[in-house]
Order: sequence, then structure tokens, then C-alpha cells
Amino acid sequence: MIPVLACTLALLAPQQDSSFSLTVERLHVGDGTVLENATVTIQDGRITAVVAGGESDGEAAPSGAELTPGLVDAFSFMGIGNATLEQSRETTASLRVADTADLDDAAFRHAVEAGVTSAYLSPDSLNVFGGIGAFVKTSGGAPADLFADAGAAARMVEPVASLKIVLGSDPSRGNFTPRGRFTTSFNQRRPNTRMGTVWVVRRDFYRAMDYRARKEAGEALYDRDLEVLVAALEGRIPVRFQARRSHDLQTALRLRDEFDLPNVLLEEATEGHLAAEVVAAAGVPVVCGPAYDAVARAVASGPSLAELRLLVDPPPVCCEDLHEEFGGEPVGEAHDHDGDLNPVALDLLLTLAPRYGAASGVAPGRRTEGRNATPALAQLLAGAGVDFALGGAEAHDDALSEASLIHQARTAVRWGLPAEQVLPLVTSRAAELCGRGDSVGRIEAGYDADLVLWSGPPLDSASRPLLVIVDGRVVLDNRIDS
Repeated sequence: MIPVLACTLALLAPQQDSSFSLTVERLHVGDGTVLENATVTIQDGRITAVVAGGESDGEAAPSGAELTPGLVDAFSFMGIGNATLEQSRETTASLRVADTADLDDAAFRHAVEAGVTSAYLSPDSLNVFGGIGAFVKTSGGAPADLFADAGAAARMVEPVASLKIVLGSDPSRGNFTPRGRFTTSFNQRRPNTRMGTVWVVRRDFYRAMDYRARKEAGEALYDRDLEVLVAALEGRIPVRFQARRSHDLQTALRLRDEFDLPNVLLEEATEGHLAAEVVAAAGVPVVCGPAYDAVARAVASGPSLAELRLLVDPPPVCCEDLHEEFGGEPVGEAHDHDGDLNPVALDLLLTLAPRYGAASGVAPGRRTEGRNATPALAQLLAGAGVDFALGGAEAHDDALSEASLIHQARTAVRWGLPAEQVLPLVTSRAAELCGRGDSVGRIEAGYDADLVLWSGPPLDSASRPLLVIVDGRVVLDNRIDS
């Protein structure tokens, strides 16, 4: 085992104006190319040089470690919750995730621990026009918590990344009461069916076309939502259709043709394999959601084994040992003399209790629209010639998740997709579909210094991140333990 690198202190320095080099036995560029004995030089947060096959002054990485670009999550709900959604109306096209997402959410730290350095944040799915997604770095932002480490929060990179349109059952779920009595402001909202959802999409795009004509004639008052839809019609902002079922995917393609939308992606595409030939012929790219093989596993952020054990058998907690970390020798009792749970133990349980997906529309939608899901989705899409990338959705909401983005890539390999085709789906191609292909997703001169040093081949289930660098700064360093 090679000792811990001499450049550790330099890498951990908070400034970005230092220059350093790292040499590895194998370097994955991000486009499928692999370089042997390569050295990467970083300065001011960017990659300045990549040299392969020669001697270098760069510090050597641990033996057997491999370097990849930071993973790019092309479809994520990190930091997305009920507070990011306005449910009083079905069209919120101008609502921006950049203004509402919780960039201090623990999901971003969990993503870093799984090698994810940047992500597209998708709006929640309960509105037909869900709003505008954003692109972020998972670290490097100013935290709202005064006691948090500097740069611990996610950092906003692109606040206007894509407009989200939701097809399927999510937008109509809950818009009615038993026996059809509409008794609240929420339940008076439309649509109530899939047909109604498509009607809303068509209605508002035709409104946008009329608004554009009246505005050109000087007859229209400014409308923020319609301005966004006009931008989508003109290709100035990409449109993402969230669609899971095969017929919803085909509906999205018909809407694209009807309104001649120039920049369209399909999001999640659970049954994309059933419409793969149609999607490939249309030339529309897909950003897949998490692959799963059963409806019961539709929500990727379910409780971990450690959390289940904690809830079933809570650890004894005593006020004299508050300084001890969870996992130490149990002392005292978890219950007080009256038999009630000790408040300290209760607080610990509430802190570690699992969350079932921050985005409120995800869980029920997956369960009702995922009956034809398959973990071989990536291989089937690739075989049909579909252009696609992988996303983690809510997979990083909890720690120790078996559905993280790198897990999605490994699942694709296990279910038949050649390994050399997989890494680009979570690096370079994912970045390109997010509109950031010129800055992240590759280890090339001029790109952001977002890097992950893995303990072995990145698609090997035993490999883990030893070092995660975002914008030239070390945000995770596990090399001492390796």
C-alpha cells in the first residue's frame, strides 16, 4: 500500500489558487477512453493538463485506484420537497427550483459520498407544468447553517436548466374528493385524468402561441408563465417530459410534433423499453430514472438495513453519555422510570428515521406506473439505438443507499450493457443532456476539476470513493482508511 499522498495538506487547503498533480494507473476520461499511467494537473479549480504514458512529477495514487470524472446525476430530486411546489394551480411554469430547493439538504452530502459531484434538480411531479429545473454542484456553496463547514452546501450553477412537463397520473392524483365533491381549493384544481393532463398541456401551449402573437402586436400584458412557454416553443429552454408508461412517452412525442418543440428530453421513462424503437426513430434523448425490478422497490430511498435495525431495537441511551457517538458501548436505559422512551433516544430515532422520498409525487406514481419496469432498461434502450443517460432521482435522500447513481451504472452492467458504454451514461453523456457538456463529465484540459478516485474499477461493486474533488477542492478523503 502506498502511503498517504504528500499533497494531502495542499489538496485540503480551502483556496482554489493552488496547483497540484495526481498520477494514477488508470484514468477514465468519461467518453469510454481509458488512459494508462496518466497524470492530471489542476489549477484554480480547473483541469489544465492530462498526460498519459510518461513519467510525471505528480503524486501517485494508491495502487489499484482508478480516476473518473465526478459523476453527473442527470435526474435528481435532491433538496426537492413539498416546500418547492405550488399546488394551488396546475401550471407553474415559471416557478424555479433554484429559488426553492434546500441546498443544505443531507442528500447532497450523501451524493458526494457516492461520487456524485454535480446534478440536475428536477421539480416535483404533482403539477402539469412543474417549473424550471436547475443544475448544481453537490458541494461548494454557502450553507445557511452558521455552524456548518464553509462550502458544505450545494452550489447553484445554472438556475434555468429545463422546463418540466409531467404526463401520467401524478398531476391528477388527489384532485378530487369521494363522490366528486370539490370542497377545498386544492380539490377544485384540474386535471382529474390523464386526458385532462394532456388537455392542460395543449391549452397552455396554445395560450403561449396567442400570447406571443399579441405581444408582437403590442397588445399583451406581461405573463411570467407564458414567457417561459414561449421560450420553450422557441427552443431557448429545453423541455423535459416526465413520462413512465409507454403510451405517455408516445404522447410526449406527439406533443413535441404538434408544437414543433425543438429541444425535448424524456425523463424517467420506466417503460422506455416498450417504446424504444419509437423513441429512437424520433431522435429524442432519455434521462432514465432508477431501475428497479419490482413495484415494491419503486422508491429508491427506502429504509436502510441499519435504520430498520435501529427502529426495531433502539440502542440504550443515557444522559451521562451524551458525548458518546452512536455505536459506542450502550450505557443506561432507553426508557425512563415511567416506561416512556428517553427523550434523547427518541431524538436519535427521529433523526435517523428513514425518509421515503422528498418529492411528494414520486412514490405513488412509481407504484402505479411501474408494473412493466425492468432492471435491463439501459441495455434494451442501447440495443434499440436510444440516446440516454442515467439518473438517481431520490436515491441519495438517505445514506447507505443501494440505489445511488453508481449503483444504477453497476446495475446496467449486470443486466447486459457492456461496461465500456456505461460510465459515459453517468459522466459525459449525462452532462451533455444537462446542457453542461463543455464543463463537466470529462477529464480534459479546460474542464472543471470534478474528480473521483475509486479504490478499484468504478463499476466493481467492491469499489468505493477514496477521494472526491469538486472544483479543485477535496470534499471527501477516505484514503487514510484505505
